Amino acid sequence: MAIPNTRPSLMVKQLYDRESCTYSYLLVDAESQEGAIIDPVRELFDRDLEIIKELGIELLYSIETHAHADHVTSAGKIRQTTGARIVFGEASGIQAIDISIKDGEELALGNYRIKAIATPGHTAACTSYYVDGMVFTGDTLLIRGCGRTDFQGGDPAALYDSITDKLFPLGDEVRVYPAHDYNGRISSTIGEEKRWNSRLGGNRPKQEFIDLMNNLNLDLPKKINEAVPANMSVGINFDPNRYLLHDFDMNDLHDVWQSLPEQSLIVDNRTPEEYAKAHVPGSRNIPLGTENEHIDLFNQYQQVYVYCRSGRRAQTAFTNLNMQGLDQLVCISHSGMPNWIDAGYAVET
Repeated sequence: MAIPNTRPSLMVKQLYDRESCTYSYLLVDAESQEGAIIDPVRELFDRDLEIIKELGIELLYSIETHAHADHVTSAGKIRQTTGARIVFGEASGIQAIDISIKDGEELALGNYRIKAIATPGHTAACTSYYVDGMVFTGDTLLIRGCGRTDFQGGDPAALYDSITDKLFPLGDEVRVYPAHDYNGRISSTIGEEKRWNSRLGGNRPKQEFIDLMNNLNLDLPKKINEAVPANMSVGINFDPNRYLLHDFDMNDLHDVWQSLPEQSLIVDNRTPEEYAKAHVPGSRNIPLGTENEHIDLFNQYQQVYVYCRSGRRAQTAFTNLNMQGLDQLVCISHSGMPNWIDAGYAVET
């Protein structure tokens, strides 16, 4: 879908992935034919490449708003095919990129400048991009909503500040183009979101927003344990076995626990209430969402074992910590505390 603009020489195509409800955006300066693509999806690489070729675009940039948890980027494949430089926000810490862009820095695109706006909160490294009266907000600001804040270094207070202090001041007429919509909407404006956004419109107080976000209790994205690590490798050369040991279960953890080396740590990342009822003796309770606060602790150990109830929370924490560069982790990804109890192993309460 072509989006009309105030200046006719900047063309924007909005592209859609039905599976993940993701919007990608192709920006083209009509005079120079220089282009950029924002948040491309790996499964739709062929479609996007065909459009780029048909329009005769010299693709300069493949821009990411953040390391997505619901789809894998095609940025790496796009770079291999077109030579486009991969752009991520500075806080991402991703090594396999070409431009680590800072808050306020700009990318030249023909007659235009694409300005990076650091907007942490959904993740610690989210970046929005402003050009010609439009802002591409990723998962930071959605149409009548916003991104969740319960994984990947998310922080509701930071998200509130990013939206109210950095995006809302752009001006009521600025058009908002998010990375997702689940109800068929394609765009909004800053003015509309200031007034009608269900989570923080109407001048909702900050603490109310924080309380709301901390109690959403959403299911994890289906692809999170594939997508986040893959996106840290820009969608190519990804080996999932580096992140998850599918054959390591609670029986294996019991074997380790029986003669636990001094330089090993067992982490239970369930809630404190679950931990208090029964846990692996000697394990440390670090609930999901707080793991990034304990990186210094983890770095004191040569091996860290992470378990929960079923493996899902452990996988999420495991992914988050791998994003921070920790590689001494073992995830019990497909079993958990009920299996330990059923096996008759010792517990603490």
